[in-house]
Amino acid sequence: MKTHYHKFPLFLPILFPLFLWAEEGTLRPQKVTSYFKTEEGSISYYQIGSGKRNFILLPGIGDLKESYNELADLLSKDGNVYAFDLRGLGESDVSFSSYGPKETAMDILSFIREKDLTNVYVIANSMTAASAVYIQSKENKRVLGMILSGPFVRDKEPMSLGLKSILQIAFRGPWGPSAWVKFYESLFPFQPPKDMAERKERLKENLKKDGRMAAIRSMLFAPKKECEEALLDVKGNHIIIMGSKDPDFSSPEEEAYWIRDRIEGTVFLYENVGHYPFVEEPNRFHENIKSLWQKK
Repeated sequence: MKTHYHKFPLFLPILFPLFLWAEEGTLRPQKVTSYFKTEEGSISYYQIGSGKRNFILLPGIGDLKESYNELADLLSKDGNVYAFDLRGLGESDVSFSSYGPKETAMDILSFIREKDLTNVYVIANSMTAASAVYIQSKENKRVLGMILSGPFVRDKEPMSLGLKSILQIAFRGPWGPSAWVKFYESLFPFQPPKDMAERKERLKENLKKDGRMAAIRSMLFAPKKECEEALLDVKGNHIIIMGSKDPDFSSPEEEAYWIRDRIEGTVFLYENVGHYPFVEEPNRFHENIKSLWQKK
């Protein structure tokens, strides 16, 4: 039988996309949603990677586990990665009676204990930085360190009744998802991700589902008192990463060092970066946090 090698180029237009798909499949582990059952409902997450280290990735208010995709791919070479949706968001249930940083912490503590995870590092953003503090204070033998980005770990001045009313109106009703997505976009003042349009659409579609905006409103008004008190009890290695242009803080640098002074650790300030350093500079973020487990 003759082999017609001269005809091989004719098949390149068909085969080339397959080669690319195979390469991408190698570089990007498949992310399949799983569910962790609690007494009040299920929390969605995906797991990729393998190894002795375990990474818990917690998004901020209104965000989804998929926002960590790039960082999760990088971390999957260093250990097991568990990227979570919060209560009421993403693919998690909306059957919970309350939402907030402590509630998130209790969900993750249950997960860590049920899975018997050790050598854990919690990577958290925004409100869930307070959750990470509470988690580490209760399981400092299992949780070796925290990586807090754009972190809210304390309640400053009480929210005025006027501001509460404005937020209730802005994030309620049929315009709520669009209003939230507009706010989300504003948190990238200098370096919006290339897939911003897709991120916004994914968020908006998720928030249109019954109960999701109610979960966000509950989180916005949830206190951090118990989590802030836990700052005194955290131990281990910690990193605080703050964007210098994070619009959620009047002084991002001041807040980063206020946290550092209480939990110790290392501060990294990213110039011209907003509220999501792990999205805007995932490779740098990964390199910075590897210092927690790499031998010096």
